[in-house]
Amino acid sequence: MATMSADSKARIAGIFEQLLSLRESVNELREMEQGNATLRGQQTVDVDGAVDLVFEKLQDNIASMEEALATLAEATGDVPKL
Repeated sequence: MATMSADSKARIAGIFEQLLSLRESVNELREMEQGNATLRGQQTVDVDGAVDLVFEKLQDNIASMEEALATLAEATGDVPKL
C-alpha cells in the first residue's frame, strides 16, 4: 500500500477545506436566489423547482468530489476506512 507524503496530505486537506467553502457558498447563493428566479420567454416549467434541481445537482457534485478524495486518502492508508 502506498502512503502519501506530508505535502499530499496537506493538499488533500486543503481541497476538503475548499470544497466545504464551495458548499457554503452554493448554500448562500441558493438562499439569495430563492424566490428571485425567473426564466426568459413564456416557459411553463416550475421555475422554483428547476432552480432547486440545479442547486441539488451542484451539492451532489461537491459530495462526489468529497467521496473521491476520501477514497484516495483511504487507499493510501492516510485515514481509516469510513
